[in-house]
Amino acid sequence: MPAAPATADTQPTMCLLHGDFHLMGQACWSATMHWYFDHTPHLDAQEARDAYLAAVERKMLDQLMEALR
Repeated sequence: MPAAPATADTQPTMCLLHGDFHLMGQACWSATMHWYFDHTPHLDAQEARDAYLAAVERKMLDQLMEALR
């Protein structure tokens, strides 16, 4: 019997709140949803996902640059 598919709670996800890729908790999901509502109402679903991933990547890069200073 194949294993049941993993749920969102067990899959690491890109987190804008922490600028990291990890298992997201309630605060992470809340920040994600607020970001989507504030930044993407005019975009289709794929464009919204792409914009979110770009925002997370930008935060990750900003954190790396800050750590190098």
